[in-house]
Amino acid sequence: MIKQVIQYCKGHVRIRVSGGSYDRFLNMCAKHDLYIWDLEYADNAYEMNISIKGFRILRPLARKSHTKVRIIGRYGLPFFVFRYRKRKMLFAGIISGAILMVFLSGFIWDININGNQTLTTDVIINYLESENIIHGMPKASVDCKGLAADLRQQFNDLIWVSVRIEGTRLLIDMQENTDLKLDDKIDYGPSDLVSNVEGTVVKIITRSGVPMVKAGDEVKKDDLLVSGQIEIINDSGEVAGYQYCAADADIYVKTRYLYSQTFSMNYNVKEYSGQLKRGYYLNIFGKKISLIRKKVPFETYDVTTIEQQAKLGDNFYLPVSWGSVDYKEYELIQKTYSKNAAEKRSEDTLNKFLEKIQEKGVQIFENNVKIESDGKTCKASGEVIVIEKVGKRVERNTENEYHRVDSGDSGGT
Repeated sequence: MIKQVIQYCKGHVRIRVSGGSYDRFLNMCAKHDLYIWDLEYADNAYEMNISIKGFRILRPLARKSHTKVRIIGRYGLPFFVFRYRKRKMLFAGIISGAILMVFLSGFIWDININGNQTLTTDVIINYLESENIIHGMPKASVDCKGLAADLRQQFNDLIWVSVRIEGTRLLIDMQENTDLKLDDKIDYGPSDLVSNVEGTVVKIITRSGVPMVKAGDEVKKDDLLVSGQIEIINDSGEVAGYQYCAADADIYVKTRYLYSQTFSMNYNVKEYSGQLKRGYYLNIFGKKISLIRKKVPFETYDVTTIEQQAKLGDNFYLPVSWGSVDYKEYELIQKTYSKNAAEKRSEDTLNKFLEKIQEKGVQIFENNVKIESDGKTCKASGEVIVIEKVGKRVERNTENEYHRVDSGDSGGT
């Protein structure tokens, strides 16, 4: 690429060599270190490219080899300048364009984020905007190392962040911690575990603290499950004092989830007519300019936008983009679910709900949801009996008063 640019700037000619001894002519070119390329033989003559400097010393070589040399093409910047030497505005435009390109190269015109999975790109972009990291900012204002550190501090799930600038692009690569966080890595102070649901205790495995319930006991919300206060018994069998710890246990409770979902048997479907209206726009420095201003003749339509940003090469993005907007006409057609179709939809929604709670480690014990339809609506209602791991941690003080410190499930201390 660089070689081609240098070659274009120096310029070259394509010549046709005929008559005489071709071999002697080529040998003399090699002897004088003349660089020729794209050598071809056609119609009893040789055609080749040679630099302007090399062409100037060909006359004596052609005379000695009894050949004739004729120029059949002129290429490169020197010939372009000579050809348009009287068009001053053209060169003024080229120079101005070059200056503008150099100026624009000092700014960020594209922010690319890779590696995010649970964190959405919109969330990261919003944070960057709050830190004044935006499109059109000077590249010199971007502290790559500082921005990487800020991202790791802002988003705890990020275990690795790389920020770099290439061309006019700000490239942010990251890696998230997809492993489950273990609560046993948290150093809690003296605390108890209380119930955050209502139900029947199925199993309790205590690691620290004093269990206050056993399998088969009925519990309500905020009932004490495991106490972080341990009695110290003296030789007389009396309570001599208390020792405090962070209660830790796996407690499984059979509880119920109420479920209800109702939808109409009538629903609307988009039926496209095939009519399409297309418009074009130009976006310069964030300002959108409509190139074709036409009123959309449809009452109901979908809008599809395709945009492309101008760039030179892979990493030199420009603050210019263009795109098209398609307006597709449709008509809303009312249809009615059959009984089987409605119940199938309701069942699919229920299954998604069950899958979602199972992802949290909940075990489905019994499903008592019934699906009914009366021609106008389809309703699913009832309860789902589940066995789930429960426990809400509350801080314990010396007066046995409870102060919440963690509203999540205790999965350990």
